Amino acid sequence: MLIDMVFRIISNNWYSILINGQPQGFFKSSRGIKQGDPLSPTLFIIAAECMSRALNALHRDEKFRGFGMPKWSPYINHLAYAYDTIIFSSADNYSLRLVMDTLATYEKVSGQLINKEKSVVCMHENAKEDAVAVVNRVTMIPRKEFPFTYLGAPIYYSRRKSAYYKEITDKVSNKLFSWTGKLLSVRGRITLIKHVLQSMPIHLLSACDPPSGVIANLHRIFAKFFWSNSVGNSSKHWTNWSVLCYPCEEGGLGFRSLQDVSKALFAKLWWDFRTKQSLWRMYLSNKYLKKEHAVLVECKRGT
Repeated sequence: MLIDMVFRIISNNWYSILINGQPQGFFKSSRGIKQGDPLSPTLFIIAAECMSRALNALHRDEKFRGFGMPKWSPYINHLAYAYDTIIFSSADNYSLRLVMDTLATYEKVSGQLINKEKSVVCMHENAKEDAVAVVNRVTMIPRKEFPFTYLGAPIYYSRRKSAYYKEITDKVSNKLFSWTGKLLSVRGRITLIKHVLQSMPIHLLSACDPPSGVIANLHRIFAKFFWSNSVGNSSKHWTNWSVLCYPCEEGGLGFRSLQDVSKALFAKLWWDFRTKQSLWRMYLSNKYLKKEHAVLVECKRGT
């Protein structure tokens, strides 16, 4: 009965378009689910769960060659976040075809289509030309070079560089540019720095540990905005930014030091790593710790 009710809801969607603010006509939907329907998120999760299980089932095929994983680590061939899905696979022709067949089956069953124009294939820059050709031929998806930004965080495989974090500094600078020409009081600039500018890098700092030069550059942008008479102009800095980060009771203005925020968020990641049994924790433990304690493992460059 539940399946019949769900089918009736999906198959009986009609839409009307607005022309000059007035609804004109109706047309029936041929795929997808109604936006705004309380049932829509549940149906989407069910469909996504089916795709997830189908991808996991590929490991039952003895000929399937998945992405290289550490020994004793659980098989991970995909990660999903909201509407985005990352699929990990080898460049083996047979394995790639199994993955693409699974996605094609998902399209037929769910009615959703994978947008290949918004999809990319990421491979190491030293990948063999034969492997690159196989991936291009089977997937028909364009290749993207490292580094790139995904969900607000830079993705790269070499040592961290300030250039990889340029997007966050550009984002803060663009926000300041949007305030150009506005006359702001000192109290107004303090409020904007505390509640707007300093909040923008939080998501990045909670996932990554950027170089100190990136944080110093952000602090320079904040200080220049604070000491300026108007947005876009600069004037003399009468004290260091670190002094302004002191509490008001100690002569500062209560700004947050992004270096301290980064350390606090890194400590939170460490706490989650040591106390929670997550997939992320299991993978890192099997890859880097082996039989050593987490505190005693030597940190390697590029990891």
